[in-house]
Amino acid sequence: MSSRTDALVRLFRDDDPATVELVKEQLILQGEAVVSELRDLLNADSAIVAAHAQEVLHQIAGTKAAGRLEEMIRSGQELDWEEVSLLVASALLPWVDPDDTRSQLDAWGEELRSRLSLDPENPVPVITAFLHGSLGFNGNAADYYNHENSLLPTVIENKKGLPLTLSLLYRFIGARAGIEIEGVNLPGHFIARCGEVYFDPFHGGCVLSLADCADILARQGLELDDEHLESPGSREVVARMLANLGHAYSVEESRWQKSMVDRWLGLLTGEEQ
Repeated sequence: MSSRTDALVRLFRDDDPATVELVKEQLILQGEAVVSELRDLLNADSAIVAAHAQEVLHQIAGTKAAGRLEEMIRSGQELDWEEVSLLVASALLPWVDPDDTRSQLDAWGEELRSRLSLDPENPVPVITAFLHGSLGFNGNAADYYNHENSLLPTVIENKKGLPLTLSLLYRFIGARAGIEIEGVNLPGHFIARCGEVYFDPFHGGCVLSLADCADILARQGLELDDEHLESPGSREVVARMLANLGHAYSVEESRWQKSMVDRWLGLLTGEEQ
C-alpha cells in the first residue's frame, strides 16, 4: 500500500466527521487522479474505510457522467438516446454501473432476436409478448410521478416506467435484435411505432389504430394531425425525458436532483448558458 493510500486510510478513520467530509470533498474535486488509490481501498480491512472510498468513487463517477452529458448537450448535435439515458442515470444514481445496464439490454436483445427468428414477419406481437408477457414490463399508473419511472436502470429493475422510458426500452432492445422501433411524441402520451404498426408500451404493448391515436389527442381537446405521427428529433425526446424527471423530483421535493435536471434542460433549450 502506497504512502498516499496509507494517508487516506488514516483520514477516513478520523474521529471528526467534519474532517472526513472535507477529505471526501477534496478527493471528489481531484476526480480521476485518485480513482486508482480509492479502488485499492475497496478491499481495506476496515469496513468504514471501504465504505468512504466507495462513496467517493460513486460521486466521482456521477460528476464525470454529468460533465459528459453537458458536453453532449452543448455540442448542438443529435443525441444518442441510450447514451443520454445512461449518463442521466449515472449522474443521479452513481452507484449503478451502466455496464450492467448495457449487459442486460444485450442479453434481452439476443433473446428477442431468437424469438423473432420464429416469426420475422410480425415483430410487434413477438416483441410485446417478450417484454410485456415474459418479462412483465408495464406502465406504472399507480405511482406515475415516481422518479424511478424515468431512469433506465430502475425501470429495468422495477419492470415499470413511463410511456417515454418504456418506449425507449423497447427501442434499445429492438435495435439489438435488428428491429427498428421509433418513438411517436404524441402530446400527453408517448407511444412507439414499428414499420406501420403503432403500439403502446405503457399499456402492455397494445396495438393502436389511427382512431386510437386520435382518441388520445381528443381527450386533450386536440385533433390528430400528420405531424403528430412524425418521429421526433433526438433533442425533443431528451427534453421530454428531462421534463418528466424534473417534474417527478419536484413532486418528491428532491432539490439537488431537481436542480441538476433543470440545468440540463436549460442547456438543451438554450435557457441556461
